[in-house]
Amino acid sequence: MANKGFNGTTVTFPSTSASIGSLRGVSYSESAPEVNLTDSNDTVQTHTTGIPKKELTLDLVGGSTITAGSTGSLEVKWFDGTTTSLGNVAVVSKDTKGQMDGEITSSLKVTKASS
Repeated sequence: MANKGFNGTTVTFPSTSASIGSLRGVSYSESAPEVNLTDSNDTVQTHTTGIPKKELTLDLVGGSTITAGSTGSLEVKWFDGTTTSLGNVAVVSKDTKGQMDGEITSSLKVTKASS
């Protein structure tokens, strides 16, 4: 039997408002750019990492009234009883789609914003 621990998870944005809609899925990622530090006298390239970037993608059933460019605090209430507060975020993209005889779905991508 599959683990259904995600079912019942809610996301609010801003964190003081109502749930943003019916969640289909949530995806979180962190990445850091590669910064080349190679000097003209070096015989091999040297690198370090830049400032990490954190992104969260929310897949929703139905449309969403949230627009790209919106900012505010975002909170995830996981069905297992834990809560993740991501602090101030910005919605960097929104994609809504549907097809004949199918459902409408939306995808929102958010990333950390300045305070």
